[in-house]
Amino acid sequence: MSQGRALHQVQEIELAIIEHTREIKAINARLADDEEIRRLQAKFEAAQSALADVGKRIRGMESQIETVVTKRQAAETRLYSGKVKNPKELQDMQREVESLTRRRAELDDELLFMMMEREEADQAFQQSAAELKDRRGEREAEERGLRKEKADLTEKAERLMAKRKQALKGIQAAALKTYSGLRRAKSNRPVAVLKAKACGACGIEQNGAIIAAIHRDEHLVKCRHCGRILIKL
Repeated sequence: MSQGRALHQVQEIELAIIEHTREIKAINARLADDEEIRRLQAKFEAAQSALADVGKRIRGMESQIETVVTKRQAAETRLYSGKVKNPKELQDMQREVESLTRRRAELDDELLFMMMEREEADQAFQQSAAELKDRRGEREAEERGLRKEKADLTEKAERLMAKRKQALKGIQAAALKTYSGLRRAKSNRPVAVLKAKACGACGIEQNGAIIAAIHRDEHLVKCRHCGRILIKL
C-alpha cells in the first residue's frame, strides 16, 4: 500500500475514534445531567414542607379550640354551680360563656378551611411523590442504556486505537510528519481523495502534472489549493 493510501486509512480510523469519543462525551454529559430529577425533587420537598406546615397550623388550631372549650366548660360549671350569687358577676360570667362559644365557632370555621387546605396539600404531595418516583424509575432505565452504550463505544474505540497502532507501522517517518503537520489545520482531514480531476475536499480541479503524480503514486502529492495530501483510491 502506498504512503498516501496508508495515511488515508489512518485518517479514517482516527475520524472514527474522534466520533466515538465525541459520543462518549455526550453520554457522560447526559449521565451527569439530572436537572429533571432535581426539579422534581425540589417540587416534592416544597409539597412536603407545605403539608407539614398546614399540619402544624392545624395542631395549633386544635390546641386553641381545646383551650377555649376548657375555659367555656369551667365558666359554665361555675355559672350553674349556684355558688355565685352576685347578679353582676353572673351576668359577666354569662357574657364570657357566650364569647367563648362564639370564639369556638370562629375557630371551628378556621379549622375547617385548614383541613381543606391540608387535603389539597396532601394531594399535591402525593402527586409530586409519584412524579418523582416515576422519573427516577425512568432515569434508572435511561442510565442503564447509556452506560451500556458507553461501554460498547469504549470497546470500539479501543479496538480502533489498536488498529491505528498497527496501521502506523507501515508509514514512513517523513510521511507521518507531513500528515501530523496538516492534521490540526485541516480539521483532522489532511488527506483528500481525488474526484475525477478535483480535490475531494476543496473541490478545486488539479493540473495535469499533479494528476499524473497522483497516478504514479511514488510520493505524497498535495492539492494545489488547500494543501491536503491527495490520493487516488
